[in-house]
Amino acid sequence: MVMSVTGDADEMAALREQWRCLCQRPERDELATAIVEWFRRDVAAARAALLTAGSEPAPAMGRMLRGALVLQWMRERRPYRPGAHAIELRRRLAGDAIEVDEAPADEEPGSIDPGDPFFAWRLSELAEASAPEGRAAVIDRAIEAFAAIALAPIDPGNDPGPFARLAPWMDEAQLRRAIAVSERMATADWRHQLSHARACLFVRLAALGRVDEAERLLPAIADAVVRADAHGQVFGHRVARGEGWSLPAGDTWSDDSLFLRFIVGLTQVLEPPEAAPPEALLRGCLDRACAVQESLLRSAALQVLVDCWHAVGPLELWASRVRERASGREQIEMLLLLATQRATEREARAIARLALERATTPEGLREGLWFDELWAAREVVAAAEAAAVFAAAIGRAATDPRAPLLPRLHQSYDLAEFLRWVGGDAAVAAGVRALDEAAALLA
Repeated sequence: MVMSVTGDADEMAALREQWRCLCQRPERDELATAIVEWFRRDVAAARAALLTAGSEPAPAMGRMLRGALVLQWMRERRPYRPGAHAIELRRRLAGDAIEVDEAPADEEPGSIDPGDPFFAWRLSELAEASAPEGRAAVIDRAIEAFAAIALAPIDPGNDPGPFARLAPWMDEAQLRRAIAVSERMATADWRHQLSHARACLFVRLAALGRVDEAERLLPAIADAVVRADAHGQVFGHRVARGEGWSLPAGDTWSDDSLFLRFIVGLTQVLEPPEAAPPEALLRGCLDRACAVQESLLRSAALQVLVDCWHAVGPLELWASRVRERASGREQIEMLLLLATQRATEREARAIARLALERATTPEGLREGLWFDELWAAREVVAAAEAAAVFAAAIGRAATDPRAPLLPRLHQSYDLAEFLRWVGGDAAVAAGVRALDEAAALLA
């Protein structure tokens, strides 16, 4: 027989007894139904209380969390023991110290054995760690070491390619010697490593002012994706140096996937405010991103541009393109970023409201909880609006068994700050109690 429950303390005791009986006899669906219905009613009541103007949010937030966690944790109908995610989440909310592996203390680099098959790479690592006054000599030794194995390819397995670590530190004379070595490597089977090596060397050549030469060398990069990224960086150096430019032609611009790699490289070089793109380039890239056919790729391309160039150009231009051509999680992230980074502008609040609307649709709630993103956007999002998103997200987790609540709470690294913003310190304490009470009930 299903027990009736009355009074909060009595209700919890009765629910615990029902749970124990269900664990002993998992086939008793009526017990599971009774527990589910009680917590769903409690979550619904808490949600209504949370959304009532003037109410204290913390108790309602705690009840919603408790109910949603119980409903998700009870699915297997066996006693629940908190795992690593639940334990770490509780520690973060409670402010307990979390044990982390201590990073090893920096050590002086030991001697490098010239007989080591990866001697050239060891020198590359040493060059990165060297003081500026001693780095050039190490780079010279590394170039010689790569020259010695130019016709005997070897892959350390964890390196982007010969010269990749060295290129940013090379002067022009060193760079030209390295390019000459890479030409010898082309007669051996260096495969993708040679493409990465050439890309790094040609980009460095452009950074040193030899943009035209670097552009002429780009076709030597065999891997099309690596070549598109390098093309973006070389093109970025052309623009940054104030040299004449026009939008690219060829596969790098016409192929959607290669265009994405091109703008990834381009935005690595043209980073505002030090190196802001001209508005004509911004509009050209934005229009091209909007023309990408596949929706996920199109949103990814738009997000690359928004993440880096959001401070440049008219806000309404950005917002309209994101509103009309982006989709999914990326669209909501971009809208919140634009509203936050351009918070003083007239359109910012409208953009934030649109992001909130999209975040609380069924599609938006499937994408995430949005707590970290809302905390970051608190300059343009009111605490009451954040509470409404919390209510929608946790309410969904209480009704949809597929909603991955605990993993997403664990990934919400600003959860404590979010709860405190919406409901004060009491909301953080309520979150800790929710974890404890849900675990105790289902133990």
